[in-house]
Amino acid sequence: MPDGRLVLRLWLSTFASFLPLMVIMALVEASDDGFAWPTLGDLLPVPLVWAVLALLGALYVHGALIRRARGTGIPVTVAALAETQERTFPAGPPARLRTLLDTSERAFAVMGGEERLEFRWRPFRGRQSVAGSVTFEPSGEARVWIRAGEGLTSMQGVRRASAFVALCQMARMVGAE
Repeated sequence: MPDGRLVLRLWLSTFASFLPLMVIMALVEASDDGFAWPTLGDLLPVPLVWAVLALLGALYVHGALIRRARGTGIPVTVAALAETQERTFPAGPPARLRTLLDTSERAFAVMGGEERLEFRWRPFRGRQSVAGSVTFEPSGEARVWIRAGEGLTSMQGVRRASAFVALCQMARMVGAE
């Protein structure tokens, strides 16, 4: 069952991104046919069509987020769209996680030592990245903190949840070992 708040938020942001294009198309149509009541009647279905398309897009992104989180134990809620993601998971010795980050194709600029690691992570194929850090606790757990930036949270679709996607990828990487 989809999380209604997440789907609603995705739908609203997708619909809002269509809004300028929808207004321009309506103004062009109205200026071609003249500003009259029959023209307004012809334009009424346009927002409904855009709303349905935005809903389909939101459902697609919701499904993509569920696929990314599958098997990680990370719940897909409205918090997936947050700019900052944080999670604690067992990581073993710091040197092991450092090695995993150094050998990962997605991680780069890995710096730090036994207590804290700083890194950059590419959640997608492009050059955009998120900033991350890992703090090692005495109990053997690692607290991962990931912050999306550089315009990723203003993009539509899955890129808006780039910190969530990176967290899922890291959880999968650590869990695979």
